[in-house]
Parts: sequence; C-alpha cells; structure tokens
Amino acid sequence: MVRRFITLLLVGGLALPAAATRPKAVKTVSAQFDCDALDIDSPLDRATLRDLAPAHSLDEAAAVLNRHGVKYARGPRVLTMSAPAQEVRDINMMKQGEPIILPNGEGSAICVLMPSPDSI
Repeated sequence: MVRRFITLLLVGGLALPAAATRPKAVKTVSAQFDCDALDIDSPLDRATLRDLAPAHSLDEAAAVLNRHGVKYARGPRVLTMSAPAQEVRDINMMKQGEPIILPNGEGSAICVLMPSPDSI
C-alpha cells in the first residue's frame, strides 16, 4: 500500500495539465487521523521514496530515512487533511500498522494509524 501512495505522489508531481481538457471535479472530504508519525520538513526525493516502498513498519521507514540522511521528528500526531473521498476510504481500510506517506505542509509525514476513541 505504501508503494501505491508513493506512486500517486510521483505521478501527481509529474502530471501536466492538458490544454484542451477540463479537469474533472473531484469531491474532497476532510479527514483526521491519529497516528504515530515521522514528520519530515522537506520534500522526499525519488530515491528515498523508492526505498520506502518495501517498508512495513515505522521503524523500517525510520531506518530508510537515516540511510538517506533525512531529518525527522517522531511522535504521536493528529493529522487533518482534505482529500478525495476515495483516498480517505483507502487510508481507513489499510492494514493496521502499515506505514503510509501523507503530505504535511512543505514536507511529508510517514504515519502508522492508531485507533482513536471515535473510530471504535
């Protein structure tokens, strides 16, 4: 699943608007996620994103960031975002404990979702 979100980030960053086509309106929803996160203040390069794809825990993701010299802060976070409804559903359906990469200001957050009182 991390690979899917990495692909979305890479492809989304390369996408060019087509001059003759009108963008399709996408319904966005607000979502809030309680997670254990690695906060990164700067964008991740392609090599780091590629190496994060096989990571299946936050510790594995932290090891990749350390190898690439990426500075991060780890701790519990509440992330709030607006995203297409389908992406929010995909995030909510992920296997518990699986890290995901979410945009966070100018950087990213690698998160492992934690159950919250309102998610039970």
